[in-house]
Amino acid sequence: MKTGIEIFMFVALLGAVSNTGCKKDNPASPRPEPEPDPVPVVVDDPVTVEYLLPLIETTDIHGHVVENEDGTVHYRMAYIADKANDIRTVDGRVEKDRLLLLDGGDLYQGAPVSNLLDGWPVYVSMDRMGYDAVALGNHEFDWGFDNVVDPDATLPDYERGGENWVNEVPVLCANIYLNGEGVSATDDYVIVEKTAVSSAGKTATVRIGVIGFAVNYASSIMSSRFTDAGYTIWENYSLANDIARDLESSGQCDATVLLIHGAADRAAGSLGSSSAIDLVLGGHTHTTMSGKTVSGLSYLQGGRYGEHYAYGELKFNVNETSGEVSFAGVVNQKVLPVDSYRDLHTTPSQNANNLDAEILAVSDEALEATATQMNDVIGYITVGATSYYINGSGERAAVVSNWMCDILRRIGEADVAFVNSGGIRTYFSLGGQSRRNITAADVYELFPFSNLVYVYDIPYRDLLQVFEYSLTSQGQILFSRMTGLDCRYSGSSVVSLEKDGTVIYEHGQWADGWEYRSAVLAVSEYVATTQRRDSATGLSNPLLGWNSDQRLVSNNLVDNENAVRVLREEASASGGHLFIDTSPHFLLVQ
Repeated sequence: MKTGIEIFMFVALLGAVSNTGCKKDNPASPRPEPEPDPVPVVVDDPVTVEYLLPLIETTDIHGHVVENEDGTVHYRMAYIADKANDIRTVDGRVEKDRLLLLDGGDLYQGAPVSNLLDGWPVYVSMDRMGYDAVALGNHEFDWGFDNVVDPDATLPDYERGGENWVNEVPVLCANIYLNGEGVSATDDYVIVEKTAVSSAGKTATVRIGVIGFAVNYASSIMSSRFTDAGYTIWENYSLANDIARDLESSGQCDATVLLIHGAADRAAGSLGSSSAIDLVLGGHTHTTMSGKTVSGLSYLQGGRYGEHYAYGELKFNVNETSGEVSFAGVVNQKVLPVDSYRDLHTTPSQNANNLDAEILAVSDEALEATATQMNDVIGYITVGATSYYINGSGERAAVVSNWMCDILRRIGEADVAFVNSGGIRTYFSLGGQSRRNITAADVYELFPFSNLVYVYDIPYRDLLQVFEYSLTSQGQILFSRMTGLDCRYSGSSVVSLEKDGTVIYEHGQWADGWEYRSAVLAVSEYVATTQRRDSATGLSNPLLGWNSDQRLVSNNLVDNENAVRVLREEASASGGHLFIDTSPHFLLVQ
């Protein structure tokens, strides 16, 4: 039991402990007001919205604005134009800034409706469709570069409906040179302003840099029109990367596209993973490519002949507060076919909703302008001039190439003729009928390049050099198909040569002095003037050396117009029947 003194001391001790832990305020001092809680600063999070810009790429049209297939007319460009305008149409108005429309090159040469009109239907259609740019293809040199591109680096101006029109479609190629200097008749790139759209229908202005480029296609062009004229291509992808980096870092554009006349996937790989380029659009190889990436780069390629077109959408993120635009990728990539039922127009109402009226009118004008040649029947064939390989040839013969070689032989009054694999651009089937008429326009489709025919008078021992070169990996590209002799071969070796059933050369031995007899050889200008040196054997095109000596006897006849001439002569003598050889003349020995 605590005493009173003990209780007093305990209470005093408690008071001392309490005062140490919690000091009381001095009543003589004013009590400070508590500081107010800080007022929160409301900062709106930046709202980033996704916007999309559609794009369409065509490539390797080769004149096929409109296609006449066995009497059925397909309006391919009018169909593509309609699909482009479906994208561009807003509230009933066509707004061209809603679509990026590009082409990968090789515009004109190929279809008779274009060949006979020097490309007029193509460059008129592209202008009326509002193409933003086209790449420079190798076949833009077939008729002479100056004839198909204006000096201001655009497609040719033209006359239509009694009016003169200025064509403003840019022609792009950053890596082509003339005598070592940049070519002024092409632009390196173009910057286009377009309108991207959000899912809510809001719009944003985006700037796209389109850079033109080309693979080194010099060997695909007649040297007289390219290399000999001083043109070169420097296939250095750092040039394209540097342009793209400068355009984007300087703020001149929000995204960059490489438009290349070359395989899109290969170009994407060559640019590398550090490239500033955002999308590669390709051509030249006549293939379709979509929905893929190489080195992180998206790429697309739209096929050939207006049979397909590539589609994709460029995605942008836009900061709604600052308006800053950033590229966010490529989506919805695909290659779409031109519908072969919806591109028909045999009556005024047929497929009216699937064909653009203006491009339909351009196509009909072209058909009307070429109707004489289209309807000019020379004769008829009773076997299909097909492009399938003939059995036993080791993929060195086709019926259509036999026909081409025989026509060249008649033009040059030659014993032997060759055509190159790239020179075979078409075929003529019978379509289930017993015969088919061949028109003057068909012949221009068979020989679309307006090549000169080179004719040589040589001994058979020199001709053997051609056959030996033709069996190398590079030589077979040029001398791939042949008539006039039978050449039996194994691998890269000539086993024998036969003339009209007589063996004139076999296992390295000539018969009865045949090596000294005269042989007349006919080839196209492209075959005669193109160098392709074979690295394995060291062999090169022997004709190049013959072009400057007495062995070249003529090179002044144009193939297509003279093909019409000799076929008319044949038809006149045969009652219209045009003979086609269906036998192989390169014969693979197993």
